[in-house]
Amino acid sequence: MQKAFKNTIYASLGGILEFYDFVLFVFFASVFAKIFFPQNDDFWPLINTYIAFGAGYLARPFGAIIMAHFADTKGRKKVFYISMLLMVVPSFILAILPTYESIGLFATFTLFIIRITQGLAIGAEVSGAWIFVSEFVSKKRVGLALGFISATLTLGLLLGNLATLAVYEYFTKEEVEKFAWRIPFIIGGFFGIFSLFLRTKLNETPQFKTLKAKNSILNFPLKDALKTHKLSMFVCALQTIVLTSGVATLMILPQYFESLLEVSKTTALYYQNLAIVMIILGSLLQGYLADLLGHLKICVFFTFLFGFFGILFSFYNEQFLMFYLFACFTQGIIAFAPIFMTQIFKTSLRSSGLSFAYNISYAILGFLTPFAINFLYKDFMHIYVVFIVLSSLLSIVLIKKFFY
Repeated sequence: MQKAFKNTIYASLGGILEFYDFVLFVFFASVFAKIFFPQNDDFWPLINTYIAFGAGYLARPFGAIIMAHFADTKGRKKVFYISMLLMVVPSFILAILPTYESIGLFATFTLFIIRITQGLAIGAEVSGAWIFVSEFVSKKRVGLALGFISATLTLGLLLGNLATLAVYEYFTKEEVEKFAWRIPFIIGGFFGIFSLFLRTKLNETPQFKTLKAKNSILNFPLKDALKTHKLSMFVCALQTIVLTSGVATLMILPQYFESLLEVSKTTALYYQNLAIVMIILGSLLQGYLADLLGHLKICVFFTFLFGFFGILFSFYNEQFLMFYLFACFTQGIIAFAPIFMTQIFKTSLRSSGLSFAYNISYAILGFLTPFAINFLYKDFMHIYVVFIVLSSLLSIVLIKKFFY
């Protein structure tokens, strides 16, 4: 029990760092556009910054395929350490990277390399954490453990938000562009080094040890997964739709709060941080209840609650904040993505099959979701909410019929 707890805590740290960097890169995108790109005009530097950010997401599936293969053939622990290393080193380089004014296009090129390297690492980091933890804890605690992992990922968003607010609170705009933007990245870099040190203390999972002892390791696990686990991969895609809904409600929708609700930027950020706290609490509670009362029952119950409150907040009336926060709390159903995904693949190909299906789906959905929300948020947000509910319920039907 103590070993499982320790490994769960250590495994969660990489996800926190990923989402922390995610928020920082988005919030400081306008700064990066000014200091890392040639200033031909006001438009293209910012667009190029977002292209650099998106390059990391495009690299995710490649990282997933390569690193997940070695996780299935060489061991979860080794790959888990390497993925963390490939996140920490680029993060630290970004924190001290000279500007375009100092080193010219080499700064621009390095920024792209940093994002691509991080993307390769992230491709294996999150799904690797899910698998690592699920293979350590007992079946009776898998819901709570993976609910905790989901909560800590979201905690990274909160920490990134708070770090950004602190920088803009204590420094002027000129100071932020000159040096202050580096402070939260430097803090993240040191946090990453500490996390990397803790990863050296991880143990190999019992399930992989058993697999190795029985000489049951596959030569090409992804090839076998594509042949035998097509339905499992489809379920992963459905659950990834649910998972990306958290990004939609926590990160994309709040960008429109100022105009939608006629509130200040500070108030909008306050709403956003409250929403992040609610989804953290929702993930933990739903993971705990899933172990206690049954995964499918709890997922169905909170899926319908999310649909109910999601539709209500889409009216943007006087009760918006209450409905929005309740929707985010019930959106703790994101915790069921790792719970279901880790249970529907054989141990011998779990990392390859899950990582491939999840990261391909996430790369596509991560690209499309901002456009969808931009089109729907004002008058048709309820359509998106219904789409999430149907995706969740369909995945439950498939899991119940074929795997439980």
